[in-house]
Amino acid sequence: MTGKFRKEEISIQKIGKQRFWIGIISGLFSAIVISLTFNYFRELFRFFTTLSADLFILEKSELLFYNYFFSSLATVLGLSVTIAIWMTNNNHKRKKDKIYKQLSRTNIFFTFWLILMMIARFGSIVPFILYGMPGYDNQLNLFEQYWLLFVLIPIVVFAQNWFIVRLIYRSEKWILFSFVICFVITFTLKTTTSVNQEILNNVYYKKFESDFNYVDQQINKAKVVYGIEFNENTIKTLKKWHTESSFKQVISLKSAFSKDKKVSLDTIILQKIAIKNFKENGKYFNRNSIDNWRYAFPKDILRQLEFYDVNSNESKELLEIIKEQIDLVNTPEIDWKEYDKHTDTEIRKSFGIKYNVPKQLNEQLEKVRESLMNDKKYYEISKDLPELKQRDE
Repeated sequence: MTGKFRKEEISIQKIGKQRFWIGIISGLFSAIVISLTFNYFRELFRFFTTLSADLFILEKSELLFYNYFFSSLATVLGLSVTIAIWMTNNNHKRKKDKIYKQLSRTNIFFTFWLILMMIARFGSIVPFILYGMPGYDNQLNLFEQYWLLFVLIPIVVFAQNWFIVRLIYRSEKWILFSFVICFVITFTLKTTTSVNQEILNNVYYKKFESDFNYVDQQINKAKVVYGIEFNENTIKTLKKWHTESSFKQVISLKSAFSKDKKVSLDTIILQKIAIKNFKENGKYFNRNSIDNWRYAFPKDILRQLEFYDVNSNESKELLEIIKEQIDLVNTPEIDWKEYDKHTDTEIRKSFGIKYNVPKQLNEQLEKVRESLMNDKKYYEISKDLPELKQRDE
């Protein structure tokens, strides 16, 4: 009598040999497809961030962590498919086993689709709303702040898969064995289905190759010629366009020149790079407002020249800033049909100067240029300054 109500040991015979292998194959196939989907959609969402912000690049530790997370989650979701198929067998020792099996399938599929919906919703909202927002600068670091949540999700799904099954069968050995198998499959999926983020990174780098090369060239020149070394964060910020730190860098450089005191050579070099690469500050005023000018005003550069000897390194670099400003103002307009022949920065310059170079700035720059060329002290170092071209309003 007691044996009638006792749970059976789960086995291939109880499940059915054909059903057992169909479940195994379906689960493996599902795990592979889900893992590939996770990884390729991650790269797709990273690409979408470049439409309005900087490319979201994961650090090596973050990338490794997320690769294992996606692989482990895909594995336990594949296990969900396997167990759901196993629970379709009609061998019921007890009357309530039929109900438990139906409940098990319902529970498994509910968790399966809930997790996929959660990943899809969270994975689509965060890249577009947060990572793709101008000014985002890793303020929300999911890896550092919520790593435990990512660890627990696959564990909870794994436990949920076996929760109802244990009401039907004695399955301790199978649970342990499936855990080991899941661990092996997770490692295998991580190795075989992970997408190399360097592919997209290199495409993005190519887009701004000339800008990044200019930064590297000027940083190297500062080190070799002037003995100035910039810290890694400063260099990284120079290669960003839409982050909060990049905006603050541009604003602080302009502010440094506005004060009636000497500006250091490293600040002068950074300002030159910012102008050359047309870095933004995240602010926009009325179209003809001189405040739209993101960089040091020409009159402020002229004031800085008065602080230094005409043959000093600072004076030479300050003249380079004037030259870069003139080149920026002289940027020709590019017809949209010709965009494929120009770099992204050239296009941004062509479009941006319509709204960020007001008439007052042109007049100020022209006066400074004439002042330098008419001053005998600066004539030799300023004689090669290009002329300003008149732009149509």
